[in-house]
Amino acid sequence: MIRYDFDRTVVEADIRAVDPRWFNKAEKRTKIIVKLGSFAEKTSVWSKIKPTFMRLQKNKCVFCERQFENPDYGTIEFDVEHFRPKSSVVTWPDPVRHSKLKYDFGTGAPYATGYYWLAYELENYAASCKVCNTSLKLNYFPIAGDRGSVLATVDDLSNEQPYLCYPFGDLDDDPETLMTFVATTAVPTASDDFKKRRGQTIIDFFDLNGREQLHRERARMIAMCGSALMADAEGEATDQDQLVIARMDSPVLPHSNCLRAFKRSWATDKELARQIYEKCRAYALGGDSSGPPDL
Repeated sequence: MIRYDFDRTVVEADIRAVDPRWFNKAEKRTKIIVKLGSFAEKTSVWSKIKPTFMRLQKNKCVFCERQFENPDYGTIEFDVEHFRPKSSVVTWPDPVRHSKLKYDFGTGAPYATGYYWLAYELENYAASCKVCNTSLKLNYFPIAGDRGSVLATVDDLSNEQPYLCYPFGDLDDDPETLMTFVATTAVPTASDDFKKRRGQTIIDFFDLNGREQLHRERARMIAMCGSALMADAEGEATDQDQLVIARMDSPVLPHSNCLRAFKRSWATDKELARQIYEKCRAYALGGDSSGPPDL
């Protein structure tokens, strides 16, 4: 998952530039939804503001960090994701769909109506790739506590102790304090029990270690940046290599969490980092078909 800045004033101005009447429409629809006590709309207006969240997220999926086209061409690749499901919440993991996942801790009760009152709440939106949203997120929302009360604010709902990490602002932990990467494999990193469970749940929920495309893309980023680091270590770095190294911490890059983990590895254990680089390079080029790089 990624974390990004959310300045509500800036976001609202961006949305008004796209559709000056969006907030009026959202307010009217919310009143109807709240009066009904459930979400039952046949049409919606949130897709109109998809470009706003794509820009906030550097055109990356909020959950898996895959990068797509910019808003001029990439809106078809993204969904407007409701962090808390608007229609209903079902049990996760599903005993049939997720039969391999076994936890010794609770993940929250089902919620028949879902968080319907948040259907048009900006702080409940993010931009997600279709795999993460349509195949994995669906109507699941695992929590450690009890479901929040009807009409509770986003701030108040933090008491639910969600396992998925809230994507922006300072409302929640930075995802990089919950999980990191060894080569292209995501691993929980926190020592605190609940935070460690959060990290593992996020990894499992979005199948971050089971999707070959993600491993390939992470390996390509490590191979590209590792080449620059190798050249620098040997005193042969070009200006382009130095530029690549300087940009390794940039949130604009796809899979930046993984890339920053590799950079930290290079700083603390160059021999291990060289092994990671060589294996990622072979895997990224397609020469290694034995599976993701394993150390």
